[in-house]
Amino acid sequence: MVSFIMTLKRLLTGIWRNIKEPIFLSLLTTLILIVFSGTMFYTKVENWTVINAIYFSIVSLIPTSLDTGLSPQTNFGKIFTIIYLIVGVGVMMMLLVMIGKAIIKVTTDRR
Repeated sequence: MVSFIMTLKRLLTGIWRNIKEPIFLSLLTTLILIVFSGTMFYTKVENWTVINAIYFSIVSLIPTSLDTGLSPQTNFGKIFTIIYLIVGVGVMMMLLVMIGKAIIKVTTDRR
C-alpha cells in the first residue's frame, strides 16, 4: 500500500509539473476527447455498459497485453476501433512520455 501511495504521489507530481505546458494541456484535452468519443461509441454501437466502455477505451490505449475480455462485435465497431487505436495510442504515448520525464526530473532534483 505504501508503494502505491508513493507511486501515486510521483504521478500526480509529474502531472502537476506538466500542467503549465501548453503542449501537455493540448495532449490531455485531446486524450480526454478521444476517451469520451470511444466511450460514447461503445455504449451506443456495441451496447456496452458505460463502465465497460470507459475501461476498454482507456486500457486499449495503454500498451499492455492485458486481455479486457471485451472486443467489438460489429464491423463498424471493428473499423472504429482500428482508427481509434491508431490515433489514441500516439496521443497516450506522448502524454505518458511527458509525465515520465517530469517524474524523472522531480526524482533527480531531490538528490
